[in-house]
Amino acid sequence: MSSKSIPVIGILGNYSVLSSTNPPPERFFVNKTYMDAVRLHGGLPLLIPCVDEEALLEACVDMCDAILLPGGIDVDPKFYGENPHQKLGMVQTEMDESAFKLLKFAFERKMPVLGICRGEQVLNVALGGSLYQDIPANYEKEAILHEQRAHTSAALHTIKIEKGSLLHDILGTEEIGVNTYHHQAVKALGKDLVASAHAPDGIIEAIESKDKTILGVQWHPELMIDRHVEMNKIFVHFVQVMAMGYKNSK
Repeated sequence: MSSKSIPVIGILGNYSVLSSTNPPPERFFVNKTYMDAVRLHGGLPLLIPCVDEEALLEACVDMCDAILLPGGIDVDPKFYGENPHQKLGMVQTEMDESAFKLLKFAFERKMPVLGICRGEQVLNVALGGSLYQDIPANYEKEAILHEQRAHTSAALHTIKIEKGSLLHDILGTEEIGVNTYHHQAVKALGKDLVASAHAPDGIIEAIESKDKTILGVQWHPELMIDRHVEMNKIFVHFVQVMAMGYKNSK
């Protein structure tokens, strides 16, 4: 395969401090499962560091053909105008700010973006939406279990997918089983976003933009691609259709 035919997928790194060593080093990282899901479907994964400098983030965007936002810690509620709830988990404000700056450049270019778990939530907040800070504490209805108590690849609950949505076009079904690793969820939708899938309790499980350049899913398809082969379709479409289409249009 020629390098000219390989789309570059920028994956925004998470931030952590390795407290097991002294002095504790800081690091940016991406789980191997995201890298594998991109490369196995024809893309070149590129780690983007969580930095503050807009010029560096814009340069990263210009190197890429699509952006993938991975899972991770909670989004700081100050970015959607709320005070922290008692059940809020760990947040990292600088990481959120870096993601929002990166997305600003991606949105300006109509670049394809895929958000997974926290990544879906970041997308929603970046476009003016809000989140349930903790589903058991904040959701108005009785919720099903949304925190996985099974193998990482197990489909713990089903979702209903809206006909005519991008997600429906990709997966070719109105119902599918998913894994689940979240205590937060999309509440009010961001600008120009629609909900394209729901859990049985009504929790939003997927969002997408009306122009179909943005897709966010609340579950972790990258952990399911071996045992649930239909999840590969998400990465095939993201890499070979969305990212490649953008690459060819530049």
